Amino acid sequence: MSARIITLRALSVVLAVWLPGLSVQAETLRDAMREAYLQSPALKAERARQRATNQGVWQARSAFLPRVSGSYGVERRDYRDHLNATDNDRFEHNLEITAEQTLFQGFAGVNRLNQAHEESAAGQERLLGAEQDLLFGTGRTFLAVLRDRQNVAHRKSYLDLVGEELKAARRRVRLGDASRTDVDQAAARYSEAQADLEQALGQLAASDAAYQRLVGREPGKLSWPALPADLMPASLGAALDIAMRGNPTVRSKVSEARASRFAARASVGDMLPRVTASASYLNEYRDSLSTRSVEDFQVGVRVNVPIFTGGSNIASVRAAKETAAQREYEVDDVRLQVRESVIAAQKQMETSRRRAEAAKRAIAANERAVRGLKMEYRGGERTLLDVLNGQRELVDSRTAYETARYDRVVAELFLLATLGRLSPERFGVPAETVDLPVRLVPTMESWSLRLEKRD
Repeated sequence: MSARIITLRALSVVLAVWLPGLSVQAETLRDAMREAYLQSPALKAERARQRATNQGVWQARSAFLPRVSGSYGVERRDYRDHLNATDNDRFEHNLEITAEQTLFQGFAGVNRLNQAHEESAAGQERLLGAEQDLLFGTGRTFLAVLRDRQNVAHRKSYLDLVGEELKAARRRVRLGDASRTDVDQAAARYSEAQADLEQALGQLAASDAAYQRLVGREPGKLSWPALPADLMPASLGAALDIAMRGNPTVRSKVSEARASRFAARASVGDMLPRVTASASYLNEYRDSLSTRSVEDFQVGVRVNVPIFTGGSNIASVRAAKETAAQREYEVDDVRLQVRESVIAAQKQMETSRRRAEAAKRAIAANERAVRGLKMEYRGGERTLLDVLNGQRELVDSRTAYETARYDRVVAELFLLATLGRLSPERFGVPAETVDLPVRLVPTMESWSLRLEKRD
């Protein structure tokens, strides 16, 4: 790609960064989050999944309600026997209605209903986690666009500076005040600056594409965000405590473990007797050679007892208990992972803040150094290579500052997501909720089914 094309592309980015649009208001992080939240297909899919999960509660409730079925049949028959000169016309109909009500099912129904509620709660936490993942991804991409735009501007400025030095070196060679080596050194640095600018433009294009995927449009003029200070924890200990109580993944795993415990209880209930009350009504009418009309009403109670099932019920209970133990160990594992993430995010925030402060000091020092190198170069005390090296160190310190500033805010967003505080409501985004079914039965705190590992 020619230097002119690279320069034009970089100039368009620089104008977008530095020229304030008088009629265009800068887009904030909250604006981007709001648009991403409203248009995200992945989030819409998660809401549909949660609504489907909620139907499991209604399916479990149906075990407590009566089952009523009915049937009606009608038939007319015309029969002629020409040989014997007889006929037999017949008309008949029958109506039958049956109803069944389970009176006792070994508490399996209650436990399966509680299991369905816990599965619905776990799904709700997964939905909240998906919302926070989306907002975190949007924030990270928003910051990446800002970082990459600044880096392109710095690389473009550096390319222009090296280009001026290259032109000056060529003039001095023509006047006999410099050697060809100075031109070669400046040309080499100019080519390196072109490559660095091209890389920065490619990184910006990737960030723009990610932004368009999440937000639904290309990024416009963006403003650097400031996260609400009241959302950040006061200390690492407070952050860990908040994360253990509010992290969506932890809460989801806890609900899954509780659901598995209720499932184990339900499997035990399947081994107990089942008592069912039934009632039926039959109305049958037949009109043929002899008329017949019958009405039959029956009421009864039936008890089913699983006496021997070949061991399948025992195996089901054992499997359910082992699954419950697995879910409890998974809770421990995810808590350890969340603890690690909180500590890493907290340390990343601190180190990024110190890196940004150090980069600011480096920028100021390099700016003074470049001014001194230029003066000494004009006095013959420094070479052109010294000036080029100083300018390169200056642009490197500027890009290091942009990276450190980006890393710090991304770490803050990641910490908020890990704490469960990166929710739409906290950032002024109107949330679309999927309500949980009302709980009509007591939770019946279930025992721990954690089992020791066998050799």
